[in-house]
Amino acid sequence: MKRLTLYLMPAVLMAGQARYARLGDFDGKVEIQLHAADAWMAAQRNLPLPEATWLRTAAASKVEIELDEGSAWRMGPDSQAEISDYTRLSTGQRVTLLSLDRGIAYFTGEPAGKDALSLAVPGAQVVLLRGARVRLEALESWSRVSVIEGMVKFSSPAAEMDLAEGQSVRIQGPTAAQFSLETNVVALPLDGWSEQRDQALESSPSSARVPERYGLKDLDSGGQWIQSATLGTVWKPDVPQGWQPFQKGRWLWYDALGYTWVSDDPWGWLPYHYGRWSHSDADWVWVPGAKTIFKPGEVYWFRGAGFAGWGPLAPDENWTAAGTPQLYSAAVTSFAAFQQDARVLDPAGLLARPQNPLANGTFRMAMPSPEFPASRLEAVRPALRVGSTRVVPSIPGVSFEDTLAPPPPEPPPTPVTDPNADASASVPPPDPTMGPPPGVGYPPGAYPGMPGIIVVTPPGNPDYARRYPLPNRQSSPTPPPVASGGGGGSGPAVAPPAPSRPRVKPDEVPRVEPRPPVTREARNEPKPPANPPASASRPSPPPAPAPTPRAPEARVTPPSVPKVEPSKPAEIKAEAPAVKNDSAKK
Repeated sequence: MKRLTLYLMPAVLMAGQARYARLGDFDGKVEIQLHAADAWMAAQRNLPLPEATWLRTAAASKVEIELDEGSAWRMGPDSQAEISDYTRLSTGQRVTLLSLDRGIAYFTGEPAGKDALSLAVPGAQVVLLRGARVRLEALESWSRVSVIEGMVKFSSPAAEMDLAEGQSVRIQGPTAAQFSLETNVVALPLDGWSEQRDQALESSPSSARVPERYGLKDLDSGGQWIQSATLGTVWKPDVPQGWQPFQKGRWLWYDALGYTWVSDDPWGWLPYHYGRWSHSDADWVWVPGAKTIFKPGEVYWFRGAGFAGWGPLAPDENWTAAGTPQLYSAAVTSFAAFQQDARVLDPAGLLARPQNPLANGTFRMAMPSPEFPASRLEAVRPALRVGSTRVVPSIPGVSFEDTLAPPPPEPPPTPVTDPNADASASVPPPDPTMGPPPGVGYPPGAYPGMPGIIVVTPPGNPDYARRYPLPNRQSSPTPPPVASGGGGGSGPAVAPPAPSRPRVKPDEVPRVEPRPPVTREARNEPKPPANPPASASRPSPPPAPAPTPRAPEARVTPPSVPKVEPSKPAEIKAEAPAVKNDSAKK
């Protein structure tokens, strides 16, 4: 258990609030698998979809998935996809990666801020850096990425390029080593359906009243916004008389959420997972919340013998199961049959409502969770053709330090203007250990292990330029060739740079011999006696001689040195005569 805790600590530190996508409109047979240990189940509108969810459609079927940042993912017939990465980091950055394993899919969206938004097909990956509409196709032997609107960054083992609007790339081969760029997008019959859904979700008046970005069009078509004297702006659904919230639907168990409400109401997404309900003027209204935290359904719970009950909590109510909830009544509370370890609570399965619930049950903050079998941790799905597709985003301040602005790129070295020089000599040969520099394509065979790799960056696209230019791969620029005066170079001779100070010939530098030592006779000192008198027990030291004042040394001023040209070593040696010392003669 301690070892498992150590493994989970980095994930907990980097993880933020959990994200859940919404299963929206669908036609035909659509199946969902929320966890590898779960069985495939039929799709349900307003079903929360967590990370690692698998989806598949049958023939003549299609489905639309709404993401929390406002993007839309649509799947056509005979398709299978995965929500491969759908997380929120502690910094608030949302990381999204959707993988199409087979079939056809459409995506419309735009990353906000520093969000990472990517799409994957077998053999290739697409990164959205701004708003775009993309169509993906994945067949047995090839895959295709088509940009309907906008521009994306396309990457595959064989190429990396900016894919503009109206362009398509087809990837072929088992290793995706071959690809072809197409300058048009071939129309498909399913394009009209995706176009209509984009127009329907394009704008919503409700976007100005709630902070959430998905499920907004259902509020516009399923109700109206009104002004309340005590609650402010609220939303009132168009429902028949006697309708109550948390009655049409069911509770599904999620390991990370608990029992989560799945509403049968077409608009039943935002009003049941954000904000709270209130009973005002004999009508039920929904009060949006200020926080964008996904909730399984804010209700009070009631448990009795063989049954469970629940009802909505009032806005700003801090209920702790110690008293009666503000909105509690026997008519408002919904009931369902309950058995231990039940993963679904459906009020439709209740045969009869309990009589006098307060006498036969008690309030609870939550219902007991079903047993968690250890086999759920060991469940493994078969590998997708798209492969392992988790994203490791680069976040300033988290994955690297970003304290200073990126330095400006270094200016290129000044080329030597030589009309006779070879232009290819200034380009260094490719280094197999370093790989190709960015923006340069080398022919096949230039780099071992990367046959025919091509890196394409079309001009005139500043939005996709690198934010942090790569440094120069060479340690120092190659110096230009310098030809000597008597050499046989092909180009003209290049004079060496001028020295910082004039050079002096050896014969112009005066030599000064060392001065001979000063003798005792020169200082006029008496010679000590050879045999001192015996009466003197201890000879007294002679007085210290007075220091002889030294004459100031004469400073040798070199003659005026003319500026001369450098000469050959042989000539310098021949012209260097011996300098006589006049002081030695004296």
